[in-house]
Amino acid sequence: MLSDQVIIAAGGTGGHVFPAVCLAQELETRGYGILFATDVRGTKYLGKYQSSAVIQKVYTSSRIKLYISLLCGIASALPALRKMKPRAIVGFGGYPSVPFVLAAQLLGIKTFIHEQNAVIGKANKLLSKLATRICISFPGTRGISDCSKAVCIGNPTRFDAQYGHIEPPKNDVPVVLVFAGSQGARVFSEEVTGALCDIVNTLKIRVFHQGRADDVEKIRQAYAQHNVNATVAPFFENIGELYSQADLVISRSGASSIFEIMGFRKPSVLIPFAKSINGDQLENARFLEKQEAATLVSEAELSQRKLSDIVKDLLLSENKRLAMSEKLGQIRGSYEIDPAKKFADVITETI
Repeated sequence: MLSDQVIIAAGGTGGHVFPAVCLAQELETRGYGILFATDVRGTKYLGKYQSSAVIQKVYTSSRIKLYISLLCGIASALPALRKMKPRAIVGFGGYPSVPFVLAAQLLGIKTFIHEQNAVIGKANKLLSKLATRICISFPGTRGISDCSKAVCIGNPTRFDAQYGHIEPPKNDVPVVLVFAGSQGARVFSEEVTGALCDIVNTLKIRVFHQGRADDVEKIRQAYAQHNVNATVAPFFENIGELYSQADLVISRSGASSIFEIMGFRKPSVLIPFAKSINGDQLENARFLEKQEAATLVSEAELSQRKLSDIVKDLLLSENKRLAMSEKLGQIRGSYEIDPAKKFADVITETI
């Protein structure tokens, strides 16, 4: 007899784990027990689920080590699944999601995957072939082999409950929120910082800059030298509040960032990580750019002067920012149900 447990497997980045936690919380309200499987990086995002999480050891330094660690993970997952008899396994991408999802498929347990990006990732592409259903964030996600299994639900974010109460900020001076992942952080530590320092020669601004820990002091010094009113930190605990306060966001274009920007309806300048796997960040950003809901600047064409001009133009034009916000609201509204609830519906209706 199957239990009322659902196992959620995810890679170790916040982009994988945050939406997974949103689904876990929704499934719990429906009476399901939750067990997480992730790598050691992902545990810091799990909150109350951390203590019971199964740690996946996946080594990616070479293809041979990757395959061996995945096979070992699958060998461990098989007897665990036979014992637990879960109702379903849900994978959120990343190699740490592979062992439990693939083991479940070998045992005939229903599996569901969620692809956060506009281009399916390597792990999800492998697992999608035998998945029961594939939930996607972007309409027309590239690389899905069987579109008949796919349903577009959006990407759950940690701020979904806040999006219905968004009001335009009323700041004395424009507030700019800057954040990026650790990958390619030099662009944000140097070019973005330099562009904002240029702006204060003609426009007073307030900056909140989330930067890589190694670069925080350098960024602080640059802002201080140009008398920019800036708060710089490696992580902001109150990032939801900062989103609400911001007049403009400058960000990478990972799926979580895209859907948070969409939810908070924030005008943005998106700088995709040029070396993102499969070009997913570029495709994510294009999704908003094509609908005139964001400004995309590729790393290849980025210069301090160009970025300064783009940011200054947006900050000086309230009408342009309002138009972006309206577009973002329309896109957000096209997703009929909150993503976590829709995903939970897909699971409960299938199992």
